This record gives sequence, C-alpha cells and structure tokens, in this order.
Amino acid sequence: METKTIGDGIWVRESRRLRLIPFGSITHVRYHEGLSVVYMGKEILKKLHTPLNGLEQKMPEDLFFRTHRNYIINKAFVSTYEPEGSVSLLSGREIVPVARRRRRSLENFLSS
Repeated sequence: METKTIGDGIWVRESRRLRLIPFGSITHVRYHEGLSVVYMGKEILKKLHTPLNGLEQKMPEDLFFRTHRNYIINKAFVSTYEPEGSVSLLSGREIVPVARRRRRSLENFLSS
C-alpha cells in the first residue's frame, strides 16, 4: 500500500521509510498523467500512484473538496472563489478550475 491515513495526515512511502504529510500542509491535489500530485502551494510534496478517488476518501471531508475531476482543494487555503468557475488558492498564486456541476456544492462547502 502506497498511502495510509492515520489521524492528521497521509503516510507515504519514500524508499525505505514512511513520511507523514499533514493535511494542514496540503493546499491541493491534482491528478495529472496517471498520478495524484500533492501540492503545498506551488511546491510538489509527493507524486502518488493512488487514484484521486482513493485519496479523496482518505481526506477529511470538512477540510477538502473535489472541485473538478482532476482537483481536490483544501478549504483553509482558498482566498477567492469566482462563480464563473475558478478558485484562487494562496492569494491567487494558484488557480484551480471548478466544474459547473460542483459550483453550488462548493459555495455551500465554503460558507459552512
């Protein structure tokens, strides 16, 4: 198993050791070229072979939201939301798309 959730983060295997990536440090996750890429801002923390659906199930649903088939965001890092279909993370340093069918759910999620 490549990832495992325990408490406040995701344990990932790096060579012969395990490393905890705390949920609070993850700004977003992007699925790209068959890998789930975990970000802290623009910095890539880890590339995982775990599908985005698998990661989504391991993340706290009060903190993370699936905005698009290729993106999961951390609510704590959202700086603006554009109803036309994008979310800015970290004061605009990263722009994430929002699928039309998820916009209303995202608005409810952000206002809760």
